[in-house]
Amino acid sequence: MSQHGELYAVLEALLQVPGVSGNEQNVATRIAELLGQRGLSPGQLQSDSLGNHWLQLGPPGEPVRLLVAHMDEIGFRVTSIRPDGFCRVAPLGGIDAQLWEGTLVHVHTQHGAVPGCIAPVSLHVTTRQGHGPDKRLTASDLLLDLGARSAADVAALGVQLLDSITWPKVVTRLAGDLVQARSLDDRFGCTALVELAVALLQTPPAEPTVLAWAVQEELGLRGARAFARRFPACREVIAVDSYTIGGSPRDNTQFDGPRLGGGAAFRCWDATTMLPDLQRRAVLQRLEQLGHSVQFGHMPGGNDASVFEDSGARILAFGVPLMYSHSAVERIHLGDLAALISLLTDWCRTEV
Repeated sequence: MSQHGELYAVLEALLQVPGVSGNEQNVATRIAELLGQRGLSPGQLQSDSLGNHWLQLGPPGEPVRLLVAHMDEIGFRVTSIRPDGFCRVAPLGGIDAQLWEGTLVHVHTQHGAVPGCIAPVSLHVTTRQGHGPDKRLTASDLLLDLGARSAADVAALGVQLLDSITWPKVVTRLAGDLVQARSLDDRFGCTALVELAVALLQTPPAEPTVLAWAVQEELGLRGARAFARRFPACREVIAVDSYTIGGSPRDNTQFDGPRLGGGAAFRCWDATTMLPDLQRRAVLQRLEQLGHSVQFGHMPGGNDASVFEDSGARILAFGVPLMYSHSAVERIHLGDLAALISLLTDWCRTEV
């Protein structure tokens, strides 16, 4: 067992909570519980009607620095219940339908989780006709099978329209301080902000600072947009989110730069932001002065901080390398997460 046992316990506690976009309330509750266990008074954590939560620390005044991680994960919602008991589903976030076919899922009803599966093609009995494994699936091809044989059977299970669907929560520790689970994107970021809050409660940040846990990132950065309206005076906004890397020789080797176990990652360029070269060099120089080295580069995908860009804020994105993104077996390295938390703690003790 590694020296990261306590950090793993916090991460696991957040990973175990399902929370697709629009259903993040239980994740927020767990974050509040973890902060309360570490000395935060309940009144310090604030929220809005969308479900965003935040904590303001440091000197009094209008916040000038904000760090944001998102609580939601990808999944589905039930959109129709067929007479034969199968259910149609709609995706929430970036879904690869191939990864879901034939997998165990949980439907999160008002009264608890109901097990089922995303129905696969039965290879021995299908007539193929374009529906076999050579056909590239889309999310609209997928059917939820709860073992029901009528709409009445589905209702008896307590499943209703718009109930959310996720893979079951399974957290696995692998060799060499690796963690494998669904929703590491972005529960590791949520974990980092919890640990950062504890550190900054002991030694306050240099500037009025907000730690923000956002909703609905996977649906287009919706929670972050609400934060941008609430905190328009921020001069620096940091997204704490995954740095997606290639996971196997079949992946695009263009994204093979950062690696698991190589330390925290600095996302300089993605689908929503590109840090100017002068700023990138200045950030790397400051990190070196603080005693931190980072892996850095570019990747696909967007980040929550980008919605602050129009107000003139400096946009940064720090995280850890993440393998097998948006799958049931995402992977990170605990050493990278510990390095990220240390980096963010030291960064927040500097001026903007």
